[in-house]
Amino acid sequence: MRPLFKQLRKAGMDMARLVIAILVVTVGFIVPGRTFGQATGYTVLELPAAIGDQVPYRLNNLGNIAGRAYKPLSVGTQATIWSYGSLQSILLGTLPGGDYSFASDINDAGEVVGASNTGSSMVPFIWTAGGGMQRGPMLPGDNGGQALGVNKYGHVVGYSSGLNGVRAFIWTQSNGIRSLGVLPGGSYSRARGLNDLDEVMGTSASSAGDRAFLWAASGNLRNLGTLPGDTSSEATAINNAGDVVGYSKGPKGMRAFLWTGAAGMQDLGVLSGGNNSRALDVNGLGVVVGTSTSSSGDRAFIWTQGGGMKDLNATISPNLGVLLVEAHAINDKGEIVVMGADGNTQGSQHVCAPAPKLTFLLIPAAAQ
Repeated sequence: MRPLFKQLRKAGMDMARLVIAILVVTVGFIVPGRTFGQATGYTVLELPAAIGDQVPYRLNNLGNIAGRAYKPLSVGTQATIWSYGSLQSILLGTLPGGDYSFASDINDAGEVVGASNTGSSMVPFIWTAGGGMQRGPMLPGDNGGQALGVNKYGHVVGYSSGLNGVRAFIWTQSNGIRSLGVLPGGSYSRARGLNDLDEVMGTSASSAGDRAFLWAASGNLRNLGTLPGDTSSEATAINNAGDVVGYSKGPKGMRAFLWTGAAGMQDLGVLSGGNNSRALDVNGLGVVVGTSTSSSGDRAFIWTQGGGMKDLNATISPNLGVLLVEAHAINDKGEIVVMGADGNTQGSQHVCAPAPKLTFLLIPAAAQ
């Protein structure tokens, strides 16, 4: 018997309206002062299939998704949001003169940041429902850049580029734009995101190579280092506790990491049979998601302090006929955005291969 999920997709039904409840193994634990848990079940929703490129980047606590999608008939690739519930895509357009844009982050107020070309360069944008897409901040004299993160106050981080190189920045309505500088010996920096305390993480060049950094308004860039023996590191996400995730690279490959102020940088490991992993997001409870190679190919993972790294595919029924490859984002309710593929896809995919074609939103039973 062919899986129901595949039958309905091939029949052309709106998969965003399809709800499949899946029972999974409970993974829970308690540590002093904080309680962590992984839900006992998921509802799995598939975003309506796109014709061409479709990549989600971030997820807010209301379940709205920001990313990019390709639409034919001369529309091209544009910054896109998918509204929670219907999961129908809304194209945000481009800046004047542009034909390409992408969204990097969305906050709970629905403010979106990203970048758009203008015919001559790629520049940051800020989008709101009332004002549409507006050109974002850049450092004085610069002519390009990207906005990559926005917090609940509408504060924006990213990078600005020009004759003076590439510099990470933070922007607020009240204080304007501020360069975050670079690590000693470095020539460039890029901010990837920030939390509601205006703590900023990203990557900066240094005299020893690229390094994940943490910046707070009270000080300079803090070098988060690398895992033992590695030569570089990159930060990808931060939560309101100041926990930073990303990946560290060296002769033995790439490893997902979690950095905390108390414990420093921790290796999150790889799935069984794998040799590379990347952490792509962390929520307020310290739950990490990302992607890892394994003996079966690239697989999406979820990591908790008590349970370690687990293959997300092990938490859903194989009868769905889908493969979860890259977990891009997780919010504080435990909802996860995952890129995937048809379950019959044969062979492994390299960790840096083009993104798979299918996108799913996993909703834990506790959030419903």
